Amino acid sequence: MSTALVLFRRDLRIADNPALSAACADHDSILPLYIHAPSEDDPWRAGAASRWWLHHSLDSLQGQLRARGGSLHLCEGGTLQALLRVVRECGAKAVYWNRLYDPAPVARDTKIKTALREQGIEVRSYAATLWSEPWETTTQDGSPYRVFTLSGATCAHGSTQLRRCRNPRRPPGANYRVTGP
Repeated sequence: MSTALVLFRRDLRIADNPALSAACADHDSILPLYIHAPSEDDPWRAGAASRWWLHHSLDSLQGQLRARGGSLHLCEGGTLQALLRVVRECGAKAVYWNRLYDPAPVARDTKIKTALREQGIEVRSYAATLWSEPWETTTQDGSPYRVFTLSGATCAHGSTQLRRCRNPRRPPGANYRVTGP
């Protein structure tokens, strides 16, 4: 039986979640995971309103997962260290997440992918928040757009395929408890 972790970050939803859909399709068991790592957001730590939103979004996601027979598992600390610990504890063979595009998360995710792959863990990341990947939407000469209205018009006229992901019906998760740091 193969187990995969699905790392939730800013995409705290079940519907239209390509990482969750792929993990459910590819593995017998998944472990939905959220890692609270506020120091990794420096110097733009979340304010009070964002923390309020996060609390209620995580609570809503937990309810959605429980309605499907699963449970959201929470960790705190550095993302890489927490992932390595949970992978080791539950025997996961793969980690799935949806991409973030800010420079700091891209650099962090690159390091995480490298470290997990060195441990023999499969890593898959997906586009979930954009119509298309930034490197896929280009001008006719292949260079990136510099004006939004032109790139928006290109997407709106069908040059870029809009992808939708199914709402996973299979109950995600197992009764697994994540221990402390």
